[in-house]
Amino acid sequence: MKYSIILLLSLVLIAGISAPAYAQTIADHVVINEVDTNPPGDDSESISEWVELYNPTDDDVDLGGWSIASTTVLKKTLTIPDGTIISSGDFLTFVNQKVWFTDTAELIELRNGDGLLIDKTREVFDLENDSKSWQRTYDGFADWKFTSGTAGGSNGKLIQSFDTMPVVLTLSSDKTSYGFDDTAVIYGTVSEKIFVEKPYFQAEPILITISGPNFDHSVSLYPDYDLNYETTLRISQVLGISEGNYDVSVTYDDVVATSTFSVNSEIIEETQDSDSLLSIMTDEPEYLPGQLVNISGSTSEIIPFESLQFTITDSVGDLVTSGNLFTSDGQFQTSIFLTTVNLNYGTYTIDARYGDDIDSATFNVVENFVDESEPVLIAPDSLIFDIDKSEYLLNDYMTLSGTIANFDSDSDIYYQVVYFNFKASDGAVPTITAGVDSADSGERQSMEFKLTAIPDDYGNFSITARIPPVVFSESDYVVKANYGGLVADQSFSIISGTPSTGEKPSEKNPNTSIPGKPSSIDEKFENGYFTSSVKTIIEKVNRISDNLISVTTEEKIIDEQSVNARVLSGSMVTMSKDNQSDVNLQVSSESGICIIGTTADCLVSESTRKPGQIFEVVQIDGLNFNVRYSGPDVRLEKFSISPLASDDFLPDTKWNVEVIKTDEISRLYYKITYKTLE
Repeated sequence: MKYSIILLLSLVLIAGISAPAYAQTIADHVVINEVDTNPPGDDSESISEWVELYNPTDDDVDLGGWSIASTTVLKKTLTIPDGTIISSGDFLTFVNQKVWFTDTAELIELRNGDGLLIDKTREVFDLENDSKSWQRTYDGFADWKFTSGTAGGSNGKLIQSFDTMPVVLTLSSDKTSYGFDDTAVIYGTVSEKIFVEKPYFQAEPILITISGPNFDHSVSLYPDYDLNYETTLRISQVLGISEGNYDVSVTYDDVVATSTFSVNSEIIEETQDSDSLLSIMTDEPEYLPGQLVNISGSTSEIIPFESLQFTITDSVGDLVTSGNLFTSDGQFQTSIFLTTVNLNYGTYTIDARYGDDIDSATFNVVENFVDESEPVLIAPDSLIFDIDKSEYLLNDYMTLSGTIANFDSDSDIYYQVVYFNFKASDGAVPTITAGVDSADSGERQSMEFKLTAIPDDYGNFSITARIPPVVFSESDYVVKANYGGLVADQSFSIISGTPSTGEKPSEKNPNTSIPGKPSSIDEKFENGYFTSSVKTIIEKVNRISDNLISVTTEEKIIDEQSVNARVLSGSMVTMSKDNQSDVNLQVSSESGICIIGTTADCLVSESTRKPGQIFEVVQIDGLNFNVRYSGPDVRLEKFSISPLASDDFLPDTKWNVEVIKTDEISRLYYKITYKTLE
C-alpha cells in the first residue's frame, strides 16, 4: 500500500522548498555534528579547517583527553585539553593545525580518553574550497548533507511525531529561459523514498516528462542517498527542440508537479552570483607516469592584463607545480609531464583562480590501465573478404573489402594491416618496376604488386585501387587477403574490352555504398595505383557527472556533409578505488530494453572479453548488434555498441546511459563515431 501524500510545489521554477520527514532517532552520545575539510583560502597558509561537536544528551560531558583525528592519508590528531566541558544541547568547534584533513575520501573519528570510538563521520569529499560543510541534516541526526556551513550553530532540530508525515516533492531548474546549445538542469527533492509492490517490493521511480512544440522527452530515475534527483536536457535543434514554451512534469507516487521554461534564440542572461565564470578540466581521467597531462580552461569574462593562477597538488597534498596563464580569447591551455621517479599515485587536484572566480578539477595517476582482471590475449578467429566484381577491364577500379571477426584494436599480437597478394592462373605474380638497386647503378627493380588496408577500430577494412595495364594482363587471377595468418581468397578475371582510363567507379561498383565514402572520392596515386580514404568524424563528450544521460544516434550534417552514427562507445571511471563495485553502468534502449547492466534482465551483464571473442551479438528491437563490455567490477568500465553488419549504421534512436551510484564520485565519457554518406 502506498503512503498518502500532500503535494507542496514551488511556484517559482528557480527555487524549491521541502520539509522532509525521517523516522530515524537522534544519537544518545556526543557526536561530530559538522566538519569543513576545505574552507575558503589556502589551508596550508592558515589554520582554518574545523570540526564541530554537539551534545544531544541531558547531561554535561567532560571532553578532556578526548581526541579528534583524520584517518586517511594525513592521520593528524587533536587531543582536547583537560577541563573542556560541553554542556547539554551545546556546540563546541575545534581547529588543530594547517592541512588537518585531505579533501577526498576523508573519515573523521571522535574517541574518548580511553581510546574508545565514540563517533565517526561518513566518507566526505570537499573539492570546492568554499564555505560549504558536511553536516548532519539535523543536530545529532544520522543522515548527512553538504551545504552552507553553520559552525558553532544548529543545523536544525528534528521534531519527531508519531503521526504519518506527508511526502513532499519539489521541482526546480537552473534557469527559466534557455538559448540553443544551453543545457537545462532539472532537479528537485523528495521527502522520503517510496516503496511499492508491483508485484514485488521495489523502489518507486521518479518520472520526468518534458514536452513542447513537437517534442516529448521522458526520463525515469530514482532519488539519491540525500533524496535529491536531477536530470539534464541539451537545448539543441538537432534533438528536435525549437523556440517556444516547454512544460516540465514530475510524477512521484501518483503526485504530479508541473512547471515551465522557454527556449528563445536570444537570451537575456540571468544573474546567478553562485555560478563561477571559470571552468577547468583535463583531457583524460587517468594517467600513467611519464605521460603528459593536458589541462584546458575557459572563462566567459576576459579581464585585461589578468592571468589565471593555478596550482597542482598530488595525492598527499604536496605541490607538483604552479604557474600563470594569459588569454586573449577566453581559453587557457597548458600541460605537465608526470615524472617516473618517486611519483605518488592517487588523486591529484588542480586549483585555479582567475580574478574573483575559482574552479578545481581532479585526475588520477595510476600504475597501469587495467581492467583489474586477469588479461586474456585474444586472436581474431576469422577473416571475411570479398571483391566487388568477378570480371574487370584494364584500368577499371577494384574494391576489396571485408571484416575481421572479434577484432581487438588494442591487441599487439599482429601488425594491424591486411595484405593483398595477386597470382595469375599460370602461377605468374604481377610485378611493378620501381626504386633503384643498392649499387645505385640506376637500374630499376621489379617488386611484387601488393595492396594493403588498415582495419578500423571494429575490424572493418576497405581499399579501392585501379588495375594498371603495366602490371596486369588479360587472364584469370586469385587475390589473397592475409591478416596475421588469417587467410581468405577470391577469384576474378581481366577480360578484353575498351579501356576505361579516367573512369570513376561506376554505379555497379559497390565502393559507392561503402559506409563513410564521400560523394566525390578523395584519390591518391601511389606505386602505380589509386587509393581512396573514408572520412570518419568523432564527437566526444567528457567528464559527465550526472546519473542519467540520453544519447541520440541520428543522421546529421557536419561540415556540410551527411553523416550517420556507426558506433556508440563510452567509459566511466570511479574516482575511489574502494568504491568500484558500488558504481556501475546501465545502458538501455529507447524502448526500455536493458542492454548492459548488472541485473538478470540485462542482455549483457558481465565482461564480453572471453577466449576467442571480445563481442557478444544481441538483438534489440529486431536488430542485431555487436556489444562490447568490460564487466561491472572495474574502475574503468567501458562499453561499445555497433551494428552487426559492417555496412550498417546505428538506428535513429535514443540510448539511455545510467550511472548507478549513491554518493560515490564518478565521471562518464562517451563518443559517437560517424561515417560520411554519399
